[in-house]
Amino acid sequence: MQPILDIRSVRPDLYTYSLGAAPAAELQCGDFFDTAERCLLDAGRGLYSYFDSVQIRFAGLALGSYPVARMVEDPLGLFQELMGCVLRICRTHALPNWWSPPQAARERLSRA
Repeated sequence: MQPILDIRSVRPDLYTYSLGAAPAAELQCGDFFDTAERCLLDAGRGLYSYFDSVQIRFAGLALGSYPVARMVEDPLGLFQELMGCVLRICRTHALPNWWSPPQAARERLSRA
């Protein structure tokens, strides 16, 4: 079994996440963070002792499987890689009209 981490933007400067073992069985973390990297770090600390890898989604968009250790050791680098995946997916696949990366993520990617 591999957990599923879904990070979502609440507003441009506020993020939260949910964890689950299946898409329908998610548990909201209940906390809010000023960056998505802090979501990765917080979730990684909770998963580190129990799991080697995690499926990561950003705003419901599946991005793949990643080592939990990377969430703890390099949350900024992992976030940048995830946003690169989001951009590649946006460029190569027709996404639903309602989906777009959160404004804060778009702004941080444009500065990278």
